[in-house]
Amino acid sequence: MKKFFSKLPTSIWILGLTGFLINLSTIMVFSQMPLFMKTELGVSEHTVGVIDGFVEFVSYAMRIVAGSISDILQNRKVVLGFGYGLSALVKPLFALSSSVGLVIFIRSLDRITNGLQATPRDALIGDLVPKDKRGSSYGLSKSLKTAGSVIGAALVVWIMTVTNNDIRFVFLCAFVPALIALILFIFGVKEPTATPLIELNKPNHKRKFHWRSLLELKKEYWSIIALLFVYELSHFGESYLTFRAAEAGVNITYISLVMLMFNMGQFLSAFPIGTLSDRFQRQNILLIGFSFMLLANICMIYGTSPLLIYLGVFFWGAQMGTTQSIFVSMVSDHAPKHIRGTAFGIFYIVMGLDIMIASKIAGVIWEHYGSIYAFKYSACVAIFSIVCLFFFIPRKNRFTLFKSSR
Repeated sequence: MKKFFSKLPTSIWILGLTGFLINLSTIMVFSQMPLFMKTELGVSEHTVGVIDGFVEFVSYAMRIVAGSISDILQNRKVVLGFGYGLSALVKPLFALSSSVGLVIFIRSLDRITNGLQATPRDALIGDLVPKDKRGSSYGLSKSLKTAGSVIGAALVVWIMTVTNNDIRFVFLCAFVPALIALILFIFGVKEPTATPLIELNKPNHKRKFHWRSLLELKKEYWSIIALLFVYELSHFGESYLTFRAAEAGVNITYISLVMLMFNMGQFLSAFPIGTLSDRFQRQNILLIGFSFMLLANICMIYGTSPLLIYLGVFFWGAQMGTTQSIFVSMVSDHAPKHIRGTAFGIFYIVMGLDIMIASKIAGVIWEHYGSIYAFKYSACVAIFSIVCLFFFIPRKNRFTLFKSSR
């Protein structure tokens, strides 16, 4: 195991550690935001869900801009560093929130910083490692980010206990890990030499983005995007998990345990599944993630106690850790290096659009028919996605587990 880890570049580990700290900071805000808006600002569950979907779409829409900029500059670190710096500056502003409009503005700004980070980071990982190490590298990155979320959620429980549920103080504390992440990133990550356009024998190239470059993305890439579009319609905002837990009787002091279980699911699945996808057919391993989503919804539908709800939240996290690790590996496999940032940007904007649509649908269903039917909707989409996955896998690989030898 030590030999395996030593094969990954140092910059991959530093990116993982900065992701750990950024997610620790983010979860301190995110885990409390739904109930903060409901209890202190008087916002309904439906409205929270719509806001959730909107700000996530803002984040994902920003990713295509960030990805294209990093392709033009051929420097992922500059864009990523700007995102980290802005993230640190935004966190204390949540403590000053006094209206719904201000919350939406600050959350949108925070999610823009998230968008500035995600695409350049994923493209940079793809630049740093060969194809046969991408699954494990993306899985490691996802696991370390998730570990930060787990520790952040546990830290929030402790802070809420000792401060008598002072949510605004939690928001202030979120600034510290974000600042440490910025410093670690600046001094620890090395940008690889990047001259991809010259390598493609274009001696008079200019660093200017052309939409014609999208024609270099082949059918395999667009098939991945189509499958992603179908599956992510089952994935509405995680705020609904918090509301479902509160509905099942979880006390506000321990509501952060919902996000702890969610992130534990991601942490325990992302790296092992990502590593497996380096050895086996990625499309076949994706079935595991789709199945986790179905299990999560079954627990949420039939859960009558906090314990079963926590199990459902765990599976919800596991599906996210599994599917995202494999999807980003598949995108990296089929995206040319010089437009990899743009390819990831398209990937993320489709995901963001889906989450916004799914959150709106879930909110309407929740408001008119109750929480159970919102999760039944998600379960139906998950089942349909499994059917689509069967047709997505090439016929010759449907019953082949291992990759063909090179």
